[in-house]
Amino acid sequence: MSDVEYREEPCRSALNAVRGMPFAWSLNPYMGCAHRCTFCYVRAFERRADRPSGESYGRVIRVKTNVADVLRRELARPSWKGEGVVVGAATDPYQPAEGRYRLTRACLEAFVDAANPFSIITRGPMIVRDID
Repeated sequence: MSDVEYREEPCRSALNAVRGMPFAWSLNPYMGCAHRCTFCYVRAFERRADRPSGESYGRVIRVKTNVADVLRRELARPSWKGEGVVVGAATDPYQPAEGRYRLTRACLEAFVDAANPFSIITRGPMIVRDID
């Protein structure tokens, strides 16, 4: 984690409405990805948003420190319909920072407590930590 800068910042929302994908909602506990895979489809989205997508991509990771608390509030809203949520659609939820921050784990616990379906996209082996 030495050549990556981690910025701890609170978020205002946890759930993101998604268009043009086979799912309607996503959640990303981190913004940016330390894996920096050259094949990652997120780089194209970053390019279109005029954000770093080249060599500097993934050098700064925003850590959404309050994401699990915000998620719990959003799942408890009377207007929430309990739709499935994809965790990690725009950044790997099990990138190296997860070992320290445990935000993905906390979000999974919120989904379980709310009996809300979710799925995970990751290339990180740390997922086995949360198999329970």
